[in-house]
Amino acid sequence: MDTKTALITGAAQGIGAETARVLAERGWRIIVADLQAQAARDFAEQLDAEFPVDGEHLGVGVDVSDETSVAAMFDAVRDTTDSLQGLVNGAGIIIRAAAEDYDTAAWQRQLDIHLTGAFLLSRGAFPLLTARPGGSIVNIASVGATFGLPGRIAYATAKSGIAGFTRTLAAEWGPRGVRVNSVAPGYVATEMVKSGLRAGTLSEEKLFTRTPLGRLAEPREIATSIAFLLSDDASFVHGSMLKVDGGLTIDGTF
Repeated sequence: MDTKTALITGAAQGIGAETARVLAERGWRIIVADLQAQAARDFAEQLDAEFPVDGEHLGVGVDVSDETSVAAMFDAVRDTTDSLQGLVNGAGIIIRAAAEDYDTAAWQRQLDIHLTGAFLLSRGAFPLLTARPGGSIVNIASVGATFGLPGRIAYATAKSGIAGFTRTLAAEWGPRGVRVNSVAPGYVATEMVKSGLRAGTLSEEKLFTRTPLGRLAEPREIATSIAFLLSDDASFVHGSMLKVDGGLTIDGTF
């Protein structure tokens, strides 16, 4: 079989990096896209050493919120491949503050990265995703698309938008042969969650009590769920939001 290629944003760290690793283990060629260009190149070289593929893995810098930066990234991508089989919109940040004090620039920055970024990347990737059969997009949503997250109003709003973005893009691009889904992680052992625990925004005791499985997710558990949605095993899964949250959003215990 021809080597499949996936473009992953926010791929130099966290869930994005673990997704890149899982897919590379399974024979995919990875385009590691991240705001930190050198980190992206370094990680691509690491993947080359551990999981060599035809054409080599590629590291590129991109600001997903900037249309010019995204266009330049796709110019670089098209120099190395004429098609994509996967796109993972994983770039994201979180800025915490009370809603009444929330800075407008912080609000806008998060919407620009999570929502506008997913739009710009998906639109830019469309010709490559439709160049061959089987193109698939996975957007990173959150449990914040299901319930409110006090102190994280911009993040929760953006992730709720990702749910609607995924459904609409699926309805529009399904007939064009592109599957579109999202994953909604619960609390994962990443630096983003650890920073919330350190800041006191999150309580480990309350979080574990509220989660039926009683623990944080490991990044690999999210990554393998993304890999499933990109794979042929999910060939009739379309327009869905897969919750990977240890049961956090289904437990009605108070």
